[in-house]
Amino acid sequence: MLTATAPGWASSAAEVSLDARLTATVLLADSATAAETSAARSWLETAGIDVIRERESVRALSVTGPASAFASAFDTAFGETTVDGRAAVAPTRDLSVPREAGAIESVAGLVDTDAMSPSTDAAPVRSDDCAAYWGQTLSSSWPSSVQVEHRSNALCGYGPTQLRAIHQLPADARGAGATVAIVGVFDDDTVAANTDAYFAREGLPTLREGQYTHHASANPDVTRCGGPSAWTVEQHLDVQAVRAMAPDADIVYWGADDCLAATLYLRVLDAVEAPVTPSVVSLSFGGPEELDTDADRTLLNRVLVEAASRGVSVFASSGNDGDYSLAGDHHDETDVATPASSPYVTAVGGASVGLDADNRIAVEAGWEVQTRFAQNGGIIPPGFVYGAGGGESAFYPRPSWQSERIAHSGSGRLVPDVASLADPNTGFTVAVPRNGAVSYEAHGGTSLATPMVASMVAIAKARTGVDVGLAAPFLYALSGSSAIRDVVPASAGTWYRRDKSTGQLWLETLYLWDARPQSLQSATGWDPVTGVGIPTGTAFLDRFGAEK
Repeated sequence: MLTATAPGWASSAAEVSLDARLTATVLLADSATAAETSAARSWLETAGIDVIRERESVRALSVTGPASAFASAFDTAFGETTVDGRAAVAPTRDLSVPREAGAIESVAGLVDTDAMSPSTDAAPVRSDDCAAYWGQTLSSSWPSSVQVEHRSNALCGYGPTQLRAIHQLPADARGAGATVAIVGVFDDDTVAANTDAYFAREGLPTLREGQYTHHASANPDVTRCGGPSAWTVEQHLDVQAVRAMAPDADIVYWGADDCLAATLYLRVLDAVEAPVTPSVVSLSFGGPEELDTDADRTLLNRVLVEAASRGVSVFASSGNDGDYSLAGDHHDETDVATPASSPYVTAVGGASVGLDADNRIAVEAGWEVQTRFAQNGGIIPPGFVYGAGGGESAFYPRPSWQSERIAHSGSGRLVPDVASLADPNTGFTVAVPRNGAVSYEAHGGTSLATPMVASMVAIAKARTGVDVGLAAPFLYALSGSSAIRDVVPASAGTWYRRDKSTGQLWLETLYLWDARPQSLQSATGWDPVTGVGIPTGTAFLDRFGAEK
């Protein structure tokens, strides 16, 4: 019996007969000999399951075959249900294999659901009274019943120079010699042209020849995962954020066929094993960790350990649903996001950051936002609108680099580790395709924070030559120093006015910062919104990796 290969939530699913052809990843035991591996391959092929690729570095076989062949070979059945608001088909009971296939440890990828979503959030359609910097404009109609110390109209969207200012990057820190890999779903071949148009508009250099390369997915299933339109903003945001933070770094994008967990985890491996080894890999996607099976987690961790062994630092967004208590069918239960919850990845949370006219930090706080009616200050139900994901993993134990430095209850892996800008109302202007033209829009989410932090680490590695795989332990070593800026709650909020043409019942809204709209809030030291804080300035670039 291959234990924990069927998710608990699928045990009561209605069994269905599938005609579909499935793709999965067979995980081989570390101790499997060449003869045992060969026997397992023969058994699979005899069962009608084709081995299409061997992934030696993670001891895995990519396989495909009819669903009926998988059900028969592994003595299981498939059931159809809904989990976390997603339609899902999964094994209803744990898989098993005969003695001759004993080299098989588990099978990943048999849960068929659109598990991963992009972690980007858009600001409301830009208002006519937005502020170019914190406090430039401020509505005179702010209700007296809502008293906050720091107020501004919502920002129009920061530009590339302001993004660098949030991390206080010196002018000479531009990422020359670094390669930043980005993994997403599908591929939009207009990204380079739109990025060049944006940066030229800002008076900044366009991409040099060969600086940006993209690897389209081989067999994209555009009927899944919201289709390419659901992921193109994410791709543009990731690329343009890296371009802003590390203008001299090379950028490589890897598009996956779909948003199934195993598909994306193997695409990360493609990025790691590329002829040019990346300095860092940025993952701006995620889903509730309960959607992964134990086999999925094993596959993910094998990929991440392989990355670390090659000196590649991998970063993953903590999500935009806060503690997940309002997401899908959680019914007030909390959760954290995968792949960010793995202890072999650096999880990135989010902050709200207001820059003044001189690009200095006027105010910042953890990104957890409560909405209120601007007319009377009343809370707009349910109160929470968006915020960084965080909390404690239900599946991974707490790693030593957390347990030795954080006095926090529980024994599970804590999320996130670190943070950067994520609030769409203090977001980053992104050039994206809309109706045949380029549209300039403010976006945020931990999708923005993740490539920003990844870029900081890439710049540091290129600057000092330090050889670091998993970055998290080195970030915790800098906690409390000038290299990591601690983030704590601030009495702050933004005012937003929609245009009448939107047809909204209320046109003005207040967005209050870090007021614990759910269970999450920033705090001194590590917290479940921003981790240990925001990597900052020359101190971070020069000290990262020097101590652990």
